[in-house]
This record gives sequence, C-alpha cells and structure tokens, in this order.
Amino acid sequence: MRRNGLHADLVEKLRVDDELHRSIRVEDRAGTAATVPLEEALILDTAEQRRKLILSVLTEDPVQYYDLLQQARMNDDSEVVHYAATAMAQISKQADLALQQDARRFADDPNDREVLAAYANALERSLKLGLAQGRAAQLQRQQLERLLKMQMANQPKEEQYGLGCRLAKVQLELAEYAAAEQTLAELTARWPVRETPWLLRLRSAAARKDGAELARWLVEMERAQVYLSAAGRREVDFWKGGGQP
Repeated sequence: MRRNGLHADLVEKLRVDDELHRSIRVEDRAGTAATVPLEEALILDTAEQRRKLILSVLTEDPVQYYDLLQQARMNDDSEVVHYAATAMAQISKQADLALQQDARRFADDPNDREVLAAYANALERSLKLGLAQGRAAQLQRQQLERLLKMQMANQPKEEQYGLGCRLAKVQLELAEYAAAEQTLAELTARWPVRETPWLLRLRSAAARKDGAELARWLVEMERAQVYLSAAGRREVDFWKGGGQP
C-alpha cells in the first residue's frame, strides 16, 4: 500500500485474479437436478433408454450393480430382463469358480495369510450376492466365521477393528448372539467412539426383541460421544423411533 492508494502491481494482480475467477467453470446445477437414480431410470425411462442403461452397466463392472440387475430382471421389458438375467448368471458363474479356486488354495496351504484373506473375501462376496441359499449359505457363514477368527489371531490387536466388525456381522447372521456380544464388547472397549460396533449392538438387541437393551445402548452411545456418519445418524434416529434407517 502507498499513501495515495494501491500499488500498481497489486492492482494488476487483482485484475488477473478476477479474470481467473470469472473463467472457472461451475457445475451445471440444472443438469445435476435432472439426473435420477438408476433404479428410477428403470421405471421412468423409455424402453430404448432402459436398454442402453443396462448395456452401459454391463460394460462397466456389473458386480457392483448386482442389486440393480436383480431389479432389472423383474422389468416389464423382455430385452432388459434378458440382459440382466444373462449378466447375473455370468456373475454367479465367475464368483462360484473363484470361490472354488480359493477354497482349493486354502486347503493346500492354510497357513498362507494372503490365501486365507482371499478365501474369506470370496466367501463374503458369495454371501453378499446371495449365490448360496439355505443350508449352503449357513455353512458358508460358519466357514467365514472360522476364517475371520484365524485372521484375527494373526493380526496385532490394534489392527483388528475391521476384521472384528466383519466377524460380529457374521455371528449376528448366524444368530450367535452371545459370541457376537463378546466380539462387540471388545471392539467398543478398544474403539469406544467408532460407530459400527455400536450400531451392530443395536441390531443385535433388535433381533432379540430386547427393547431395554436397545435403549441402554442408545444411552451408552451418547455417553461415549460416538462419532456418527450421516448413515449412522439415520439408523440411530430409526431405533429411537424417528423414521426409516
């Protein structure tokens, strides 16, 4: 600054900065507002657009859109149904083949940590996709529980959080509530402000229809000042009676 105003060099810099600001391209909000979720597109768009949508999904990574493909299989457009059913059959075939390969590798070398992790991931993926049903799915969950315990035994305690959460989820799916509570108690004691173990405790109490315990965990979460994500807050509000999770 000079006594009589801004230095000439500074004035020039401000002018350049203003031009740069004006040249910045802002996202087209109108275009963003016009987009709709893929699920809605299957219902609202024309037959041609629905077919293009399914074909675009198939050229990307169809596994991540598995839930969408399941919905598309129920569509009233026979061509969309055909594409979706074909993709799901291919995904199932590939996942089943990968699971068999990982199972064989684990049987040959159960002490290899990478082989163990790959087999556990393959089982988890199979269960998530619903490739096994009934007794077969139950056996897969029991095997997954065993594998996760083996992985945790080989990990330092400070690195067991993710594995512990996965283990507790499987134990809840197996209705092994006492074992799940032991796992979750250890997790909440070691990581008291992380949300996943607490949310799993809420689900466990709800599954057992234990309203008193559900209310107790909600109070304990507030006392522990658990950090909640947006999804976590929605779930807590749901258990408090505030709507859908």
